Amino acid sequence: MRYLSFPALAVAAPLLTSGGSAAAQNAPPLRDAIVPHRAVYEISLARTDEGSGVSSAKGRMVFEITGSACEGYSMRQRMMVNIGDEDGNPSLLDFRIRTFESGDGDFYSFVSRTAYNEDEVEAVAGEARRQGGAIEVKLTEPTGKTIRLDGDALFPSQHMQAILEAADAEQRFISAEIYEGAGTGEESDAASASIGRAANSGPGGALRSGVRHWPILVGYFDGETDPAQEFGEEMPSYQMSFTLYENGVTNDLVMDYGDYALSGVLDSIEALDPPECPQP
Repeated sequence: MRYLSFPALAVAAPLLTSGGSAAAQNAPPLRDAIVPHRAVYEISLARTDEGSGVSSAKGRMVFEITGSACEGYSMRQRMMVNIGDEDGNPSLLDFRIRTFESGDGDFYSFVSRTAYNEDEVEAVAGEARRQGGAIEVKLTEPTGKTIRLDGDALFPSQHMQAILEAADAEQRFISAEIYEGAGTGEESDAASASIGRAANSGPGGALRSGVRHWPILVGYFDGETDPAQEFGEEMPSYQMSFTLYENGVTNDLVMDYGDYALSGVLDSIEALDPPECPQP
């Protein structure tokens, strides 16, 4: 299960300008581009293909980000969705995750749980540290294991920061290797993002009125996806589109799992008190 990463949190949209890379560049420290907040989204079925096994979906997702660039960012997310199969029989998906990312970009920890009808079907937990030119990941779930990854991989908040910086520079495409602890936690993923044109107007509301924002589409590639037959290009294993505000708030989510997709519409949002960073 993928979560609302900084991703977070884009591949399929046309590229309007030349692209660029969001390589880690010696693990850049985080900056205060993300406002601490708690957001609640209404989840529904955006699309389903024949044979997907999904006929309906309805639920809620709570996303919370706290902290700052000096002390690091903590994220909590929980999504509970009633999913109907092709015969209309309901099943309850319960996904939750908690992460922490240090402000210097050198440490990341994660714990996630996925349950169907109260039966846990996936559990992943571990810590990742940058050491020299590599990232050392120590997993505690699903099995105890230590692995080493390319040190240029971005952690989620770094990835969000890279997208925001590219958007601010009117760059339309970036790609990066990212590590979120997704799946079994043993591999990083390639992520490609396309960025639409900036806007200042829109529905507005708390933390959004007058705030510049962009349409974003992010595609994730796990290295095991099959090439597209028609175009001879690799297709993303998962993709997410959303509206990204320059303070890190997101809305209009579409989480595309291939043969079905879920949408997330912002129902409520509140700012959380930011911590005070010590003066240098």
